[in-house]
Amino acid sequence: MKFLRWLKGSEAWLTIAVVAMLAYQLFYTRYFLYDPGMHRITFLGFSFIVVFLAALVAIPKIKSVASKIKRLFLVLLLLVGIGLTVQLLAIYPKSLTQQFLPLPQAMVAGTIALIFCFALTWWRIGKVFGVVILLAFAYVILGPYILPEDIQPPRVSLLRLLAWTAGDIVSDQGVYGSILSFLANYMWLLMLLGSFLQAFGGLRFIEKIGMLASTRLASGPAALSVVTSSLVGMVTGVTAANIAITGSFTIPMMKQRGYTREQAAGIEEAASNGGQIMPPIMGVTAFILAEFIGIPYIKVTYHAYIPAFIYFFCVFLYVQLQAMKRGFTPLPPVKISGKELLLDAPLFILPLLVLVLLMIKGNTLVFTSFWAIITVIGTGLISSLARKKARIDWKEARQRLVGGAVSACDMAIIAGLLGALTGILEMSGLAFMIGEFFLKLSGGNLFLLLMFTAITCLILGTGLPTITAYVLTAMVLAPPLIALGVPVLAAHMFIFVYAISANVTPPIGIGIIVAQRIAGGTFWGTAWEGVKACFVTFFLPFFFIYAPAVMLLFEGLSVPSIIMHLLIALLFTMSVSFVLSDYCLAKLSLPEKMLFGVGGLLPLLALAFKAQGWLLVTIALAAFLFGLMLSRQRSRVLSLAVGSPGDG
Repeated sequence: MKFLRWLKGSEAWLTIAVVAMLAYQLFYTRYFLYDPGMHRITFLGFSFIVVFLAALVAIPKIKSVASKIKRLFLVLLLLVGIGLTVQLLAIYPKSLTQQFLPLPQAMVAGTIALIFCFALTWWRIGKVFGVVILLAFAYVILGPYILPEDIQPPRVSLLRLLAWTAGDIVSDQGVYGSILSFLANYMWLLMLLGSFLQAFGGLRFIEKIGMLASTRLASGPAALSVVTSSLVGMVTGVTAANIAITGSFTIPMMKQRGYTREQAAGIEEAASNGGQIMPPIMGVTAFILAEFIGIPYIKVTYHAYIPAFIYFFCVFLYVQLQAMKRGFTPLPPVKISGKELLLDAPLFILPLLVLVLLMIKGNTLVFTSFWAIITVIGTGLISSLARKKARIDWKEARQRLVGGAVSACDMAIIAGLLGALTGILEMSGLAFMIGEFFLKLSGGNLFLLLMFTAITCLILGTGLPTITAYVLTAMVLAPPLIALGVPVLAAHMFIFVYAISANVTPPIGIGIIVAQRIAGGTFWGTAWEGVKACFVTFFLPFFFIYAPAVMLLFEGLSVPSIIMHLLIALLFTMSVSFVLSDYCLAKLSLPEKMLFGVGGLLPLLALAFKAQGWLLVTIALAAFLFGLMLSRQRSRVLSLAVGSPGDG
């Protein structure tokens, strides 16, 4: 009877839907039930069910007419989603033999699926992407009649447009095209890996490592944030999810330690955002990048190691400088049992090893995701049975898995809408025209084109998920960059990192919003602190192009050039960090800030003019400034020591 009462709630049906979808996805990795096209249809159908049920759960449990109407409307949409999925599966075999326009049933069901994707994205993700989609459709439909001839799209009937974006369910274009296929076949399970680690205790090891780090460093809980967010981030690969996981305990600890609300939120936001470039897993967008340019994903992670190191070095330096500036000392030692730490280690390390080793051996993401999840479940259950302290809280585990699945299904719906948009860009030739426009606007100047690309990424990324900002910009601006001689991987990594940077860039910045809500600070204060903490993210992409050794691209470079590139990146990061923090062993005077500013500019000049002499001047200036700061600190310590007896 208790089970029957539980079944009456929408939360129960959401749990059942998530379990069913998870079981289906895991089963499909081992046994191919039917054609990949039918799998895409089933996958999006499951995503509709999960998202509509999540919306039902979110409606407040109050007995009002408005609440009842909302529930009834969502149930109706849910039934329509199931119906169109069943319809498309039934007509799929016949659609394979259809020539010219798709079957009428496919056109109707596919168009409804497109409308669902649009409405759900508008409602759950934000209006920016929806506006982009509407503008794209308006361009194709109205463009031939109102635009100048040189930027007109080809005339296409509404029927052909819908066929291209929604009705053709057997090709690689439209809602049920290649982008949805990538989510369905590769990424959905991997996106749930972080939720499985949370549910089965895999993050306890990370938290303890972070606590140990915070007892050795003046930055204390801020250092904990950097360590835990980098480790969690390389599993989740989603900024908002990472902030929600680690920020819930690091932000209150930072505030208690003495950091302002804005600083605590900004540090967590910056540290969490770096998870998307943290090997060996990174995030969903990095997998899309690898698929986009046709290289093994493990190669993408290889070229991200030094950029990730520089990024987290920048964040870590910022939190240390802020702690030293305020006179913080390391947290008191915490009692962490070495035995417990050792027993918790396999819960995180083993799944990670399985994932990395299987990818290195060239196995598919489907195969590696399956075995990584099985490893998480296996180690979690064994640990739970063997150790009382490691018992799984099944209620919390359910919440973690359901929450992760809903987020992953949101991404699937975005992928469907992205498929429609890329179809429009290809069919109309708009992507090529925009790329040509920027190329002409830059006058063939690479630096100007890079600036246009960066600005485009930041504008798109302020209101769009990273994956969407990357795909749109890569389709439009990667070809012109490559045409000007930029290596393919460097061009796409440039766009990728700028798409990530949009998470910490006002005026929208999803990472800012999530962190600010936890900390309770102001939006703009949080945004400024986050930018200061990870400012190097706005310069890293330029290093990819002008200092390729930073990306481990050594072709045509001598050993001195490689060393020069790496030194330039580090010296620039350190100098600008000191200026932004107004501190380096001691508080900086205005002349000292100006000198450190020059110390940040000189490495860029050395890079621009390929002059090693400038680098030597930078090193000499840095040595002089450090010596000056060290001398000032020693004088301060001595004065305090001399003055202390008299103070008493």
